[in-house]
Amino acid sequence: MNHALTGSVDTTVQERRRGAFDTKEWWQRLSMDQKFGVYQLSKFGFELAFIRNLTNGPLAVVRRNRDYATVDQLGDVDLRPSIQIRD
Repeated sequence: MNHALTGSVDTTVQERRRGAFDTKEWWQRLSMDQKFGVYQLSKFGFELAFIRNLTNGPLAVVRRNRDYATVDQLGDVDLRPSIQIRD
């Protein structure tokens, strides 16, 4: 295995992950309905964690401590989503 190539791949993944944590960009990608849903959840201590890109549109994932919720493109909130979260 070429260590230079491996280092390059690791750096690219790290750069992509660092770029993924820009909440201003994420906020702009949300529909108006999603923004409203995320805003309502923020009143209960939830914060926008990340966005998952699904075939039917972006899914906003919000977090409060170890609790997660999702807001779909139509603004529907799921307080018990069945999603896999990586640590």
